Amino acid sequence: MDEGVCGEATLNMQFTRLISMRVACALAALFLAACSSDRVIDTSRTFKKVVIDAGHGGHDSGATSRYAGREKDLALDVALRVRAKLEAAGFDTVMTRRSDVFIELDRRAAISNAQTNSIFVSVHFNDSPNASIRGSEVYYKSRCSVRIAENILTQIAAIPGFSNRGVRTANFRVLKKNHYPAVLVECGYLSNPSEGRRCRDGGALEALAEAIVRGIVLQRHGGASMVAAN
Repeated sequence: MDEGVCGEATLNMQFTRLISMRVACALAALFLAACSSDRVIDTSRTFKKVVIDAGHGGHDSGATSRYAGREKDLALDVALRVRAKLEAAGFDTVMTRRSDVFIELDRRAAISNAQTNSIFVSVHFNDSPNASIRGSEVYYKSRCSVRIAENILTQIAAIPGFSNRGVRTANFRVLKKNHYPAVLVECGYLSNPSEGRRCRDGGALEALAEAIVRGIVLQRHGGASMVAAN
């Protein structure tokens, strides 16, 4: 082969390798950027601990309903039930609050971030100036939280009298500050007369807690059956 042709071929090969390396580096950079944008450790299939966050508390009552009372009380009621059921199912749990106290949003996220191999579940009830709106919603921020949100909402929507308003993304502070998969559950609309009255009933609160736990168990163990309610 002519020396000039051989040299040109070598240059072409070196150029091709350089381009391939640059493409690979660019793809790696895009991947790392995508991961860092979530800043989340994906424990959605390995978690052994659940951080349970009862929304509001103390001077922050959340929604107040003439049909169901104060959101902070209902959220704590459900959260405590969730805790007992998760522990019966073999999970470790951490509560951001166990009584009627106010916890800053950043502190709630910090409590979660201090754990290992965990997920975060925040319990709330909804409110709207439109009293006809009803149904349950689950919010998430990080992509690895989507399946957790879907599993929980599917179980809640299966409770007679409850309905599915969808899984949605949101920039809620407790979600975007979390370093682990995190979801915020809006159990129902206290501003809706029928749903508000239903949500104040102990049987409905028990069913909501059971549904949240069932969704968590399904996320972690697939088709594993849930332990009997306490």
